[in-house]
Amino acid sequence: MTILPEKKHRVKTRVLRKTLDPLFDETFTFYGVTFSALPDLTLHFLVLSFDRFARDDVIGEAVVPLRGVDPSTGRVHLSQNISKRNMQCESRGELLASLSYQPVSHRLSVVVLKARHLPKMDITGLSANPYVKVNVFYGRKRIAKKKTHVKKCTLNPVFNESFIYDIPPELLPEVSVEFLVVDFDRTTKNEVLGRLLLGLNSPETSGAKHWAEVCQNPRRQISKWHNLSEY
Repeated sequence: MTILPEKKHRVKTRVLRKTLDPLFDETFTFYGVTFSALPDLTLHFLVLSFDRFARDDVIGEAVVPLRGVDPSTGRVHLSQNISKRNMQCESRGELLASLSYQPVSHRLSVVVLKARHLPKMDITGLSANPYVKVNVFYGRKRIAKKKTHVKKCTLNPVFNESFIYDIPPELLPEVSVEFLVVDFDRTTKNEVLGRLLLGLNSPETSGAKHWAEVCQNPRRQISKWHNLSEY
């Protein structure tokens, strides 16, 4: 559970094993919360299935606004249905990437500039904590992987991070660069917000065209916005 919108307070119950009807009966106390701030706060409950070997799976979530709740009258009992966590989006957003190839040094420069209009991930409607994974493939084999820093609480992150890869010119036709925009989540599995593939075999025309321009214009840094697709 956490208190929105700041997400400064975060607590969790113990794990109850082998049950679909858990009874927790646990108490948490939050300090530094003023009475006047209560109408602007919301309790966000995330129900998880514990996994010893991987990140916990999300069963569902519930949001309880505190507007209209007056705890000064005594103990207040609230109930809320648990909703399945679904990505609340029609579009996956866009990514601005810049590439150039230096034929003399055999170096491919990839710059992740920024993204915009990324989707909200859950019913809280809060911004994601995005970062970008950059994977370089030769054919179907991944030959390099890197990632940017995480940008907190934004759907329009600015990265401005560059990566250099050593690639002989004769391999360029078979090389592709994959960008995965990922929402970092400290509690659960990181979710992919969207994907972009640049290369001659890109499923999107814009991805193949951008890659062709890079190959045909050595030493020129070529930047383009691309729509992200579902991963």
